[in-house]
Amino acid sequence: MGFHKRYIDDEQVIDIYRTNGCQAVIDWYTKGVDALILSGDLSERVHTALNILTVDEVQGFNVISKIISDASLQKGFEN
Repeated sequence: MGFHKRYIDDEQVIDIYRTNGCQAVIDWYTKGVDALILSGDLSERVHTALNILTVDEVQGFNVISKIISDASLQKGFEN
């Protein structure tokens, strides 16, 4: 058995969100991983917001989507 760690940075979060949507970002944080290594404010904010999903799934999804879409707009669309 292996130990699966995943490195997540802000660029990855925005790219996954733009390409595949919010559910893909949530899956990237939660599926098939034993440990997360986060780099950047956005990746940490999304990780914190994942806790909302356990209380209210719809609200959590909306909060995560808003956090990432705001960061995506700040980044711009040229990249």
